[in-house]
Amino acid sequence: MKTDRHKKPGKMEARLSMAVLALLIIAGTGVVMRQFQINPGVVALRPESHQQSLAPASDQRALIDTTVTGMAPFSPPERFSPDTLYEKINGRADLYLSSGFVSLNTQRFSMHKTTGNWVEVFVYDMATAENAFSVFSMQRREDAQAAGIVSTAYRTENALFMVHNNFYLEIIGTDITEALQQAIGLLAHAFVQAHGGSAVANVPGANLFPESDLQAESLQLVTANAFGYEQLDRIHTAEYLIDGTRLTAFVSDRQTAEAASALAVEYQQTLLSYGAARVNDPLIIAGVSVMQFFDTYEIVFSRGRYLAGVHEADSLEAAGTLAGQLAGHLEGKEIKR
Repeated sequence: MKTDRHKKPGKMEARLSMAVLALLIIAGTGVVMRQFQINPGVVALRPESHQQSLAPASDQRALIDTTVTGMAPFSPPERFSPDTLYEKINGRADLYLSSGFVSLNTQRFSMHKTTGNWVEVFVYDMATAENAFSVFSMQRREDAQAAGIVSTAYRTENALFMVHNNFYLEIIGTDITEALQQAIGLLAHAFVQAHGGSAVANVPGANLFPESDLQAESLQLVTANAFGYEQLDRIHTAEYLIDGTRLTAFVSDRQTAEAASALAVEYQQTLLSYGAARVNDPLIIAGVSVMQFFDTYEIVFSRGRYLAGVHEADSLEAAGTLAGQLAGHLEGKEIKR
C-alpha cells in the first residue's frame, strides 16, 4: 500500500488522532490505577473489615457442609441480588451483571480451635455454565496452579477459584498455611459433591479452536463488549504461541451464516472508522480481511455460522498461519454438522 509522506493530515484526521490519543491516555491511566486496587474479596477478608467474633456460629445454617473440613461457620450466610451486589464487590459488579448474574451467597468459616485462620466463601449463581466460565476465565490470576478438583479450578497461595455447573466459586483465606489450603480444598470438594458430583465438564468454547500451539489455560469467554466493541458479544478467545510469537484467536458462534457474515462486515467497518487501514491480503485465505491498526494486525472472517479472526497480532506472518489453521478447523466443524 503506497502512502504520500508529504501529504498533510486533514482536520478530520487530526481530530481522530487527538481522540485516539485521549482514549489511550485514559486506558493507560486505568491500567495503572487497577494495579493498586485490591481484589474486593481480599478486602472483605481483612480483620478490620468485620467486627464478628471468631467463635463458631453452630446455630447458623452453613453454606457448605463442613463435617469433614475441619472448619465451622462463624458468620451467618449473606445473600446479594443484582440490586445489592455492589454492596459486597463494588468495582467488579458490572462484570457479573453483564454476564447473567443471578445471586451471590457468602459466608465465613474458621479453623477449629484456631482464632486467626479463616476463609470467606463466595458462591455466584450465574444461571448457566457458560456465564460462570466467563467470569472465571476473565479474572484468572497469573499465579494460577491447577487445583485438581474439577477441570475448571485453580489455586493461588491463599485461595481457590472454581466453576461447577452454573456456579462460580471463590474461597479466599486469611493466611498462607498448608492447613488452611487443605481446608479450602475440602470445602471445594464438599460443594461439588453437594451439587451433582465431580463429573468432567467440557470447557466452554474449547472445541472451537485447533489444538496445535494452543495455550490451553488461556481460554476465555467474553459475554459483552469484547475488545471494547459493543457489537461483539459471546466471543471465545484463546492464546497461541507460534514461532515464538504470542497471538490471540477469537471465535463466536452466531447461530447462522448470515449473522456471522454480517457481524464480520460490521466489525471491519468499526475498525476502519477508528482509523484502521486495509492491507492487501497476502494470506490467500478465501474471505479473510486483514487490517492494520497502529502497529498491529487484525484478521477477520466468517466460516458458516462462526465469526472468527486473530486480534492485535504483532506479526502478520504468524497471524496468517493461525488464521489459516483456524479457518480450516471451523470449516471442518461445518462439514460435520
